[in-house]
Amino acid sequence: MARKSLSELREEMRAVARGEGKPSPLPAAPLLAALSREALDLLGVVLRERPATVAELVARTGRAQPNVSRSLQQLAGHGLIRLERKGREVRPVPVAREVRVDLLRGTYEAMPFTGAM
Repeated sequence: MARKSLSELREEMRAVARGEGKPSPLPAAPLLAALSREALDLLGVVLRERPATVAELVARTGRAQPNVSRSLQQLAGHGLIRLERKGREVRPVPVAREVRVDLLRGTYEAMPFTGAM
């Protein structure tokens, strides 16, 4: 995979912001390493049940809060969810419903979550 210069990346981001393109696929290896069975189960609950807070997600899954928070941070880092803070509460919000992995190039794209299942 060819590396882009900083100016090429800036121009790509500007084109995406203008609606003239879409972002380049991201390296897949870190994402694939983060998608354990537990992380996939957690992501499934976020997508299906839309918990209002991390505390509610912890209660629904029965997992320890530090483990849930760590998994959510990883999922957010890969663009699959967004963590919205309101006061002391944090809400996991789905961003992607599907991930497409190109094994030949070793890249992935997260397909947007539209709210429909």
